[in-house]
Amino acid sequence: MTPHITVGLPVYKGADLIPKCLDCLQRQTFRDFEVIISVDGGDSETAAACRPFLMDPRFRMVVHPERLDWVGNFNWLLQQDLQEFFCYRQHDDTTAPEFFEVLLQAANMEPNAAAVYCDCQYSGGRDDIESAPSIEGESLHRMVRYIEHVPLSAAPVRGLIRRAAIRQAGLVRSDEFRAPFEVFVWLAKLLRWGNFRRVAKPLYYRLDHPRSFTNAYVISSPEDRKRAVLTTLLTGLLEAAVLLCRTPEERRFFQQLILDRIVVNYLIWCSNEPNSAEKIIDDCLERLRLEGNTHLLRKEELPPILQELKRRPDIKVLKRSRMRRFIYRMHQRSRMGRAIYPRSRMRRVMYQLRYLFETSRKIGSLLLPTGIWGAAQKR
Repeated sequence: MTPHITVGLPVYKGADLIPKCLDCLQRQTFRDFEVIISVDGGDSETAAACRPFLMDPRFRMVVHPERLDWVGNFNWLLQQDLQEFFCYRQHDDTTAPEFFEVLLQAANMEPNAAAVYCDCQYSGGRDDIESAPSIEGESLHRMVRYIEHVPLSAAPVRGLIRRAAIRQAGLVRSDEFRAPFEVFVWLAKLLRWGNFRRVAKPLYYRLDHPRSFTNAYVISSPEDRKRAVLTTLLTGLLEAAVLLCRTPEERRFFQQLILDRIVVNYLIWCSNEPNSAEKIIDDCLERLRLEGNTHLLRKEELPPILQELKRRPDIKVLKRSRMRRFIYRMHQRSRMGRAIYPRSRMRRVMYQLRYLFETSRKIGSLLLPTGIWGAAQKR
């Protein structure tokens, strides 16, 4: 039988953790899948830990003599002869036995979903649940919702991703900083193909430990590296969004939205000192020049975008006041509605109302007595 799923498992220095990961795959209730273990940098110890599992005909292993790092290894897997769905599996993570079965059921019900994924339960240093909301609707609306929350959870990467969406998105971009945020750019490109569909169950189990890439490289990075990484995120998101734009108004809206998100993330993550916003904007423009991507945000397009950025409330006010954040988002929605539907007031109103409905539904879910609800679910 032809497998439905290709599991891509890149690994380096993971001999102690990968047996549990591979054993978990063998215990899946849905069994029509193949596993490609991609061992990086000639890591013989990890390769030896994987060999007992190669007795299962669904498993095969490739050992790369040279170090590819995570981006190169991930991209090598994406270029293989993938089945209908691709599943990226980190060597230190596991899932519930029904993981494939549940996600496939959801994927079959939504053929226009680029990615179907579940919530992630952490263990180790953290003990919480990571989730990413579903993102649906027309392509421009999907992109707006995604960029508004960048950097979003990477949960969609750990689900089932349709091969057709991957072929359209292409490979993950690389940079000189080990590309810590480029996976979020890749997710944005997947969204151009179709929806993101969340299954609200914690079926994926993530191990939080000091050697993880996020802990060892992203969180502990000095401020100048974080600032540089954010500039590469800007260029990638522009690359993903601008292709969807049909009019100058849509293009300008996305340019302003993305630049605003980068500035906000910098002020929250790195610095809120005087002139911090101006500095990150200058760095972003320099990054575009260095990458040869100035066509994504031309010099003559910048003045009205900067003028709009000046109207944004102070970041401290936005962090303190949920109402101000809501008003600011409504203003953004109004601008987007005018850009997408310049000739239809009715469609602009419906666009605004849809956002109001989504927001009220989210607030309603937050107000549920989760303790009582959780207890009732267990009965």
